[in-house]
Amino acid sequence: MKVLRGLRVSPAMVVACLALLVALGGTSVAAVTLTIPRSSVGTLQLKENSVVSSKVKNGTLLKTDFKSGQLPAGKAGPAGAPGPAGPGGPSGPAGAPGASGVATPGYVAQVVSATSGDSSTTNSGSFGDLNNASVTVTVPSGETDQLVVFFSAESACYGGTSIHGCRARIVLDGNELNPTGGETIDSNALCTDGTSTCTAKVYKTSDSRVGASMVRVSGNVTAGQHIVKVQYSTSAGETTLRLDKWSLVVQRIKVS
Repeated sequence: MKVLRGLRVSPAMVVACLALLVALGGTSVAAVTLTIPRSSVGTLQLKENSVVSSKVKNGTLLKTDFKSGQLPAGKAGPAGAPGPAGPGGPSGPAGAPGASGVATPGYVAQVVSATSGDSSTTNSGSFGDLNNASVTVTVPSGETDQLVVFFSAESACYGGTSIHGCRARIVLDGNELNPTGGETIDSNALCTDGTSTCTAKVYKTSDSRVGASMVRVSGNVTAGQHIVKVQYSTSAGETTLRLDKWSLVVQRIKVS
């Protein structure tokens, strides 16, 4: 017993014993079944390129299993229905004015006017310009026009011991428009019986006012700038004509 206790088994002896058992047993080697615990195989245990297609269950891989850009894009699908219109944007700045159009013959191509609420008076027996009653009309190059001129005012014709008239006229470039001869727009006396042939008359005062209007027409006017004016006068120096709240309107009508 003392001899056995002193015997120490070395690794080499263990291997030798195993080899002896195999030799004695011949080809009859017992099958060994290994059981691998669940979740014990990871990336460290797998060799490179060891997982092949046949080892992957069909239809189990997802898009997230592939690196970005590895899967080719599919064909474009059909266009969707249009979305609702968005809100309108702010309005842009206004564009520059376009060039003036060319008027058709027989139509009013331009209207110019002047007005005043101030009063102007004259005692002259000769025609003089009504203050500021003047407009400039421009006929385009290569064009022929006619002018139709309208004038209206509130008038008062007064003063003197005998009946006198107050007149007005319209001139173009200093020449009176048709019909010529001036127009009596007021007289300084009124018949007491309301007739025009009475013998008893009442002379007007500065507060006796009437409305006056006139229309004049030019002949053909050639290209260039032309000035239209209103002039007024009385038939005697003892009579005064006052005009206020007047309006001067000129229509330029294309002839050719």
